[in-house]
Amino acid sequence: MPKIIKDLREKIIKTAITIFNEQGFDAIDIRKIAKECNVAVGTLYNYFPNKKEVVYEVFNELWYESMNKLEALIDSSEGNEDLFVDYILSLYKEMEKKKGIGLYLFRMEIIESKDEKVEDGNFLAHSKFHERHAKQIGKLLIKSYGLGDAGDNNRELDNLINTVATLIITNKGADVEYVMFIRDMVSSYVRDYRERLCK
Repeated sequence: MPKIIKDLREKIIKTAITIFNEQGFDAIDIRKIAKECNVAVGTLYNYFPNKKEVVYEVFNELWYESMNKLEALIDSSEGNEDLFVDYILSLYKEMEKKKGIGLYLFRMEIIESKDEKVEDGNFLAHSKFHERHAKQIGKLLIKSYGLGDAGDNNRELDNLINTVATLIITNKGADVEYVMFIRDMVSSYVRDYRERLCK
C-alpha cells in the first residue's frame, strides 16, 4: 500500500509555491519538493504523477486569488470601455506576479494534446487555461460593450472573445499602447456589428 501522510498534498503545493516565489518556475523540481517536505520522491508520486500536475496545482493556487480580484473588478465597475482597459492592465499586473507560469502551462497543454483539432491549429479552445480566461473575457466584453443581449449572435461573440483572449495572453507585458490598440479594435468591431444588426 502507498504511504499516505495527512495533509501532505497541501504541504507539497505550498512548498512548490514557496520555491516558485523565491526561485522561479525552473526551480520547481520533484526531488527538491520531496526533500523540502521531508518525504521520499516515491511518496510524492502517490499524490502527483509528474511535474506537470504539480505545476498545474501551483498555477491554480496562484491564479485563484488573481481570478477573484479580476472578477471583483468586473462586478464592481461601470460597464464601459474604461473597464475593458482597467481589466487588461490589472490582468497584466497579475501575469507579471506569476512570472509566466500560466503561459508555460498553456504551452505544455498544447504540446501534450493529441486532439485532432489541436493538430489542425485550433488549439486555443482546447486549453483549460484558455477556457477559464475566455469565460472571464466574455463577461468583461458583455459588461463593457453591452454584448450578449437577445439580438446578439453567440457565434460571433465567441469569435470575438477568443480573439481578444488570444491578443491579451500573447502579449508580454502591460504596454498601454497595445492595450489601447485592443480597445480600439474591439470598439470598432462592436460598432460595425451593431450597424449590421440594425440593417
